[in-house]
Amino acid sequence: MKEFKYLIVGGGIAGTTAAETIRAKDSDGSIAIITDEPYPLYSRVMLSKPSFLLEKTPKANIWLKTDDWYKKNRIELVSGKSVVALDVVAKTVTVGGGEIFGYEKLLLAVGARARRWDIPGADKKGIYYLRTLDEAKEIAAAMKTAKRAVVIGSSCVAFEAIENLRSAGIEVAEVMLEKYFWEPMLDEEGGRIVEKVLTEAGVKIFRQSEVKEVLGGENVDGVITKNGEKIGCDMILCGIGVIYPVEWAKAAGVKVNRGVVVNEYLETNTPDVWAAGDVAEYSDVVLEEQCMAGNWMNAREQGRIAALNMMASFDPFDLVQGRPESGRTGDKLRIKKEKFRLVSFYTSHGFGLNVAFGGDIRLLPERTAISRGSAESARHTRLILHGGRIVGVAMVDRIFELGTIVKLIENRTDVSAKHKELSDPNFDLKAFL
Repeated sequence: MKEFKYLIVGGGIAGTTAAETIRAKDSDGSIAIITDEPYPLYSRVMLSKPSFLLEKTPKANIWLKTDDWYKKNRIELVSGKSVVALDVVAKTVTVGGGEIFGYEKLLLAVGARARRWDIPGADKKGIYYLRTLDEAKEIAAAMKTAKRAVVIGSSCVAFEAIENLRSAGIEVAEVMLEKYFWEPMLDEEGGRIVEKVLTEAGVKIFRQSEVKEVLGGENVDGVITKNGEKIGCDMILCGIGVIYPVEWAKAAGVKVNRGVVVNEYLETNTPDVWAAGDVAEYSDVVLEEQCMAGNWMNAREQGRIAALNMMASFDPFDLVQGRPESGRTGDKLRIKKEKFRLVSFYTSHGFGLNVAFGGDIRLLPERTAISRGSAESARHTRLILHGGRIVGVAMVDRIFELGTIVKLIENRTDVSAKHKELSDPNFDLKAFL
């Protein structure tokens, strides 16, 4: 059995950032990353971009770390291995094949996996998911010969993939359960702006529709929807959500809801176990609620904060002199833990349109929405308010306001008497800062 001071499950941006942060402050502690992919860290956000799917730039551009980087930083990368069991008493992790790893501090940064279809015909060749590098490679190869594609679901990945498919000259049919694209993340005005650019690009949209069967022999050649529509195709890009591979953590007693439940320090309910990245269901100190945020920026910062908190009780870094916020442990001073505090946001681009989301964009019953702009102007923002302050934003082609609105969310600015200004697209929101 190999034993490590810091063991990280997940080799994406959260896990790798954690390892990098630890090594920068602890030059001696042993570190290992276990990842089920066979690669060092790469840019997952690049996988849906034209530079990769259309091979407009060298694939080497997606690599963020090399094998030499892990060796130089004495971080053992255990690649191509999936964790199957966790023992929080013995403090061990078991991977497929039976190999066991011991830990002092454990970080769960396993990310998410694409949900698989379970309808008749879903096992045929020509059905693709876009989450990993290998999946993106398969899509890029298929696009070279495909003539007609069906895209399932309305999301950032779907939006960007549709643009790539059309750029490759492939006919595209979009099938979605929703009444309009990106419902409910966008309101109907915002969704219609997106749909307008899609239809102008030749995309046929099937709203409030669902595929009930995939047609074809060994390979797909079409689908039938529950509304009786038959759509021909030779490839399908399926985006029906994600799942989190944490059954083994739940079986070990780690609290799991939709994701791994953590507090504001990214600690789980189990001693010496943290979680970060897409899988973390965390206590948001700005929004004052439990959140999940599956985006790159959020994952990177959570990896950094989790790493700092994993090191908080270790020598020699807990020997901090003259630090009044530190608490004593015996005759030593322990570094104060750091809360994760970030207003998460992300953007998507396609067909010349920029779409952005920030904070918590759910329109819950106790919340109100204020619109800026309109579908006619092709520029639209929806602000989500709760208790007199902005908690979320979704915008189409108004991302010049994104930084200001994120700052208003972060500052918890009271805008309860400013609804008129908020709804005026010409009013400069910077006046509230």
